[in-house]
This record gives sequence, C-alpha cells and structure tokens, in this order.
Amino acid sequence: MASSQVPKLSETALGGLCKVCKEPEQKEKMFLICGHSLCMYKYYHIRCLSPEQIASKQQIGKQCWYCPSCLCRRCFCDMDDNKIIMCDGCDEAYHLYCLSPPLTSVPKRHWYCQFCTAAKAREKELKKYEKKMLQLHRKRDRAMVKSASSSRGACPPLPVRSVRRERRSSAERWHAPSKPLASPREGRLPGSSLQLRLPASQPRPREE
Repeated sequence: MASSQVPKLSETALGGLCKVCKEPEQKEKMFLICGHSLCMYKYYHIRCLSPEQIASKQQIGKQCWYCPSCLCRRCFCDMDDNKIIMCDGCDEAYHLYCLSPPLTSVPKRHWYCQFCTAAKAREKELKKYEKKMLQLHRKRDRAMVKSASSSRGACPPLPVRSVRRERRSSAERWHAPSKPLASPREGRLPGSSLQLRLPASQPRPREE
C-alpha cells in the first residue's frame, strides 16, 4: 500500500486512549495493542472487548493480536487489506467477499454489518411501539377528560335581565331612605330592642 494511502491515527490512538471507552491505561484496566501496522486505533482495554474479540480460535498461539477493526470477523485472515470494509456502527472489519451477499466495492455511504442492522431494526420497531402506545394513551386521556367535563355539566349563564334586576335591587337596598325615628314620647332606638319612655311634659300654669 502506498504511503499516501496509509490511514492516519485516530484521536484516541494519538492520545494513548482506549478506542472503546476513550480512557487511558491503568493497573485495573490494562491495554491490548493491535499488531497491525495500518491500525488506526491501536489501544483497547481488555475489559472493553468480548472474549471472541480477544481470543478467537484463529488468533490463539499467534504473536500479534489484531483488533476487530483490522481483522475480518468472518475469515480472520490477515490478507487483502484493500478489500476490507468497516462497519459504521461497531467498527468491525469484513472482507467484501466474505459478506452475504458479497459486495464488489466499498459503499460510498454508511454501511452497517448484520448485527448492527438488526439492532437498528429493533430500535426502530421499539420507537414505533412507543409512539403507538403514547398516541393510544393520549386518546384515552382526552376521552376521560371529555367525559368528566360533560358529566359535571356547565353552569348556564344568567340572563342579562336578571343580572340588571339584581344590580337594581342591590342599589335600591343601599340607597333607600332610612326609617324615621320613633316618636319622642315613646319608641325604640333604631337597631335596638330598648324602648324609650320619656316623662310627660307638665302643662304650664295660666297667667292671671
């Protein structure tokens, strides 16, 4: 492969980070380093890989370990690097001729392996199911609210005439003339139960 076709290292490889979790190597999280000379990622935590990706039957006993992006996951043969395609979902590598059905060229758009395609289909069906359930429950909620409002019944509005009469009666009540006081001789104080009894005035003597 020409030097111009050599892929550049990824940001995780340049930073010495795991390609999966993007964290550095630690005592509890040791690295496996891909031995492929053209690998873009290089570093993987052992715990970030599946057992099949770490120790496949085809790689047992070999000096170099190839990551899932550098070794075809069907034939596990280190050959025909120019005919390898990588999944845009999991970054695992496949030979064009190892696919079913096989491809003749690398697709220009995104390409997903059968496992990622199945996962995307399940996610799509799950979203459809969630949307359907939401629509169903919203219809039920609307029906419940509508039935509750109809059972209560709306209060009929008061006619305009009755409102005007009510206003007039209240105005007359407040502006009506007050009752006259009781007679000075005998009577009751307004707003009281006490009865007044004033002494009778004595007649004046005649002047002779």
